[in-house]
Amino acid sequence: LLLLVDAKLAAWLAPDAEVEFRDKELIPGSPEEEHRVVDLLAAIQGPGGKCVFLVHVEIERKAPKDIGPRLWDYSIRLRGHHSEPLVSLVVFLRGGPPGVLWQTHVEETAGLEVNRFRYLSFGLSKLPAEQLLARPEPLAWGLAALAKPGALGRARLKFEALRRIAGAQVSEHQRFLLLNCVETYLPLKGRDAEEYASLAAAQKSPETRAMQMTWADRIEAKGVKKGLKEGVEEGIKEGIAKGREEGRGEGADRLRRTVVRLLGQRFGRVPLPLQKRLAEIRSLDELSAIADRILEVQSFEELGLGG
Repeated sequence: LLLLVDAKLAAWLAPDAEVEFRDKELIPGSPEEEHRVVDLLAAIQGPGGKCVFLVHVEIERKAPKDIGPRLWDYSIRLRGHHSEPLVSLVVFLRGGPPGVLWQTHVEETAGLEVNRFRYLSFGLSKLPAEQLLARPEPLAWGLAALAKPGALGRARLKFEALRRIAGAQVSEHQRFLLLNCVETYLPLKGRDAEEYASLAAAQKSPETRAMQMTWADRIEAKGVKKGLKEGVEEGIKEGIAKGREEGRGEGADRLRRTVVRLLGQRFGRVPLPLQKRLAEIRSLDELSAIADRILEVQSFEELGLGG
């Protein structure tokens, strides 16, 4: 994200350093104050692993008028608990000025300027999508789903974003998150969906197709568990208790089939001992946890199921 918003700040990030995520809670100054939690607070490490500055990020669906004073307030509170220099960044999913800008909030008293606070804003919805697709950072390709399609059109934009994500040098977990961003913020209907299908068929991109299938299966696995849980919680009449239990069994079988299918797509044929081990698992929570890990592990063995 730093590479997208300010190259000079990103230059401080050591290539081999890990980003440390700090506690996001803002401690109230008094019992009467509202409890608040910031969206993200990260410590940027420089050479030698020493923290050189903090980055506070807020994600906003729209561009509120009070964002400057709010970020200023957050900055004061955060500096009360952290000694490192702090950079504040707000990402606007909708509205706000397009692209990256340094903004200024000025505090005045009796017509006099008493404080000046600078922060970065990153507006996506009015930013031409081509600018993000042209960037080398995979995150930019995922965020392009929120940008202005322009001459590309929605179908071409989605196709180009997914094509880049499919070939990105990232972990499978990161790839899934980028894909999820595109699928969530750039759904297609009607002619757009037909155009996308034509583009995908003409290009014959097996990587993109397999990636979307994996995303769909994983969402399905989560949906099975969520739907069954809601069905159980909403059940009131004692007479449907038995049917509810049967529904859970069917749900476990369906979720298990999804897990096997995901494993097959990820690693190839699922060994028979592993299939037997999965057949012994009746817990929806345990099966769902396995489904969540499939894109993160690199082999059957890393699942730790003895397959």
